[in-house]
Amino acid sequence: MRALPRALWACAAVAVVHATLWAALTPPFQTPDEPGHAGYAQYLAETGKLPSPTKVGTSGEIGFTGTLIPHGIESRPTWSRAQSERLFEGLGNGTLSRSHPGEAGSLVNYPPLYYALETIPYRAGYGLDFLDRLFLMRLLSALLAGLTVALVFCFLRELLPGTPWVWTIGALAVAFQPVFGFMSGGVNNDDLLYTCGAGLFFLVARAFRRGLTPGLGVALGLVSVAGVLTKQSMAALLPGAALGLAWLAWRTPPAGRRTAAASVAIAGATVVLPAALWAYASRHLVGRPPSSIVGGLTSQDVDSVATLSGQIGYLWQVVLPPLPSMTDQIDHWIPWWVWTRGFIGIFGWFEFSFQEWVYYLGAAILGLVAALAGVELWRRRDALRARWAELATYALMALGLVFVIEIAAYRYYATSHHYFEQVRYLFPLLALYAAIVALAARGAGRRWGPAVGAFLVVLFMGHSLFSMFQVIARYYA
Repeated sequence: MRALPRALWACAAVAVVHATLWAALTPPFQTPDEPGHAGYAQYLAETGKLPSPTKVGTSGEIGFTGTLIPHGIESRPTWSRAQSERLFEGLGNGTLSRSHPGEAGSLVNYPPLYYALETIPYRAGYGLDFLDRLFLMRLLSALLAGLTVALVFCFLRELLPGTPWVWTIGALAVAFQPVFGFMSGGVNNDDLLYTCGAGLFFLVARAFRRGLTPGLGVALGLVSVAGVLTKQSMAALLPGAALGLAWLAWRTPPAGRRTAAASVAIAGATVVLPAALWAYASRHLVGRPPSSIVGGLTSQDVDSVATLSGQIGYLWQVVLPPLPSMTDQIDHWIPWWVWTRGFIGIFGWFEFSFQEWVYYLGAAILGLVAALAGVELWRRRDALRARWAELATYALMALGLVFVIEIAAYRYYATSHHYFEQVRYLFPLLALYAAIVALAARGAGRRWGPAVGAFLVVLFMGHSLFSMFQVIARYYA
């Protein structure tokens, strides 16, 4: 702990405060799927059991709150004093069930780790009303945001060891990212997934810089299995990481090759054994459907309509226009409408946004940041060639996540004819975003780099503040 720089603790504290502001600002149930996530944690805390597939109900605290909180997914919510009084009266009289599964049954595909952690603040505030307990659960997500930013800082320290000042720039870029702050101010298992993703990038970078050891193998396995037991999409990062670590073990000098290989094996066993035990318990002891093990990617309903040609066509159309032989499945360009605009800011249940000019301005700024990072990479091309395997590992991890997201997106589209993609699903890659910002600051040169880095941080702070104003205008104006 003593070896960690003070800047790391400062960046983590900023992230916690930033996410807490979002938690206080965003009304209950106005972050994506929060009723279901909160219901899952409540049901686990009250019964000690995992929820089973059920229809969404209006009974219990979760359902009652959901019927009286103006939801406003597609339109501005309207607040009523009488409705608010009825809500507080109902939550305060102690007659509502705390063990009704509510909307938790819609999330049975998710493993329980995040929700088990959320039982801690839930039980700590057990004597409070539901809205206060919900806020305590949100605070846990805010703490996870701080841990995520701390791990991003550590990743940059391994990635760019010769330029300590850029570690803070990159970490603060993540800390002030408004959609990350917005998500970290709600109850959602994505918040723990972001932490595990940042942790995996940090440990892979550490392995490339300092070599593989059994202790590092255990750490890699633990952070990986924690991610898998949080949300199955964590598994999409693992093949790329495994290939990079295997290459690293193979390239280790003969004297240390056996230790390196053993470290990779330890990491693999630490992931596979608990994940396999969970898969068995989920199916045979808890009684969840088989599709829950793979997050609903496969089921009788999905398999009856999904085709290989449809999947290939969907993957192609994510970036490129359809070929004459393909059915046109996507009516918007995902890299712009979902990834870029979403990263700049779409809030609520990803239904309300800025005016369009903001996205063009934001895209121009992001383009300049990427260009500066490109200048720095070109400048350091000799070092880049020497570290090609490490960079290829990060690229494979990113591509693996995008690939799995788009497979899930096609299968969701095939059954519902609705689009699945949201930028928040890419946030396990926030460490790479921090690296781009850090490289951009360094790309401005020794003289101007710190000033450019400081300007970017102020710009990101303003971006988040502007985003908060959007939420205030939506819900409180």
